[in-house]
Amino acid sequence: MHLLLIRHGESVDNVAGLYGGSRDAGLTTHGALQAQRLASSLAASKLQVKHIFSSNLDRAVKTANAVCESQNKTHQSALAVVQVAELREKHFGNWEGVKFASGSADHRPVQTGAETMESLKARCGAFLENHLAPVLTAAMVEHEKNCVVVVGHGISLGVLTLALAKKLSSTGATRDAPGDAVSNQLASTRISWSNTGYADLVISKSDAAVDVAAGGNPWFGLELRVAQINCTTHLAGLRKTRGGIGSAAHDEKQKTIEGYFTAFSRKRKADN
Repeated sequence: MHLLLIRHGESVDNVAGLYGGSRDAGLTTHGALQAQRLASSLAASKLQVKHIFSSNLDRAVKTANAVCESQNKTHQSALAVVQVAELREKHFGNWEGVKFASGSADHRPVQTGAETMESLKARCGAFLENHLAPVLTAAMVEHEKNCVVVVGHGISLGVLTLALAKKLSSTGATRDAPGDAVSNQLASTRISWSNTGYADLVISKSDAAVDVAAGGNPWFGLELRVAQINCTTHLAGLRKTRGGIGSAAHDEKQKTIEGYFTAFSRKRKADN
């Protein structure tokens, strides 16, 4: 099974350099284009997405919806985005909406009310057990090749990745490396996500996998291989529109120039 952990497209808070956290900042026009590039790239790949999970924050939902719509159109499927609150970004307390600063120019207030790492780990663990584990169980029982998409945020995706690697390495095996090798590798690597960048984690069943239909541990006997980290090949050649338009909040009512002329042509044909 390919598990694609995807960060949302560029948001207005990203452009403004603000701590977004759990603020419901929308995508910029450029962020919407990034999401479309991502969706088209995945639809053209050999991977057919079977499940899409998303944080319930707007920037993640819009990114996930782009992937979902493209998959449904390409494969005539009936996917729906499952919004999961546990995938939200870390809450920064009174730093929410505060501009980034560093060094002597740092005039931020003392941070209070921020979510703890223990809380974030607990949320990620709940997602793994309540949402991903059932998908893994079904795939093992039905011997089905799956591609699962998870759209979230930079910090929470990093915690989720390490939690998954630790869970698999402690109950199963890692390809070409014993014990906690993959978990240690990820922990020693600074995992980062560009906007719409994704990690491609391949989960497969080893010879030691138990029969989950008989009530076994769904995590036992699974192997984890890291295929890609922060893949952004779908963004090649994409440039932000000048004049601040690309950084502005995306308006879904806006049309591309191609769409404008297509609509105009149809109208003229109808009039004739």
